[in-house]
Amino acid sequence: MVYDCSPLRGNYIFKMIQSSLSSILNQNKLTGDNFADWKRNLLIVLSFEKHKYVLEKDCPSIPKENASSEESMAFDNWINSNEIAHCYMMASMNSVLQKQHEGYLNARDIMHNVEDMFGSQSVLNRQAAVRNLMNCKRKPGTPIKDHMLIVIGYLAEAQSHGSEIDADTQMETIFEFLVLCGSGEAIRCTHKITSVRPWW
Repeated sequence: MVYDCSPLRGNYIFKMIQSSLSSILNQNKLTGDNFADWKRNLLIVLSFEKHKYVLEKDCPSIPKENASSEESMAFDNWINSNEIAHCYMMASMNSVLQKQHEGYLNARDIMHNVEDMFGSQSVLNRQAAVRNLMNCKRKPGTPIKDHMLIVIGYLAEAQSHGSEIDADTQMETIFEFLVLCGSGEAIRCTHKITSVRPWW
């Protein structure tokens, strides 16, 4: 089998991936309650396209007449990346938020503002999700499978609001819930879960 590694083919693949990633933002516009998901998706797109740094670094000083080519290029690249990040952010907001941020020219300033607006709510949602997970108890008569789906749902909800829960911690959490169930069915489920990597 011969693989086409030509620059033209590589550019086509890059544009396909770029289009797929940007569609994630279009389908999940920022409304407020979904801030954590929106931010995560935005950072994925900006990281792929190498523009994420404008959210972390200030704009370089305007090059002087005798500035080196490297200084001029760094400035031009930042301006270009900021404009792209700005467009992505504005295009992936609902119309109300777009109106509120029309005067913002710096992508970093937009991020700071939406974090001030919705970041605290995301923290509250994350705390609520973790609390629901910790207080989750199996109701009498509820099948093990159904109870585990609820637990996995709480794990996913906590992550969607910014909780960092690695795969090992997820497995340990589910294992503990299964052990608490204390039935033969739970032991069989435990064996299945610990014999493969997490699927959630």
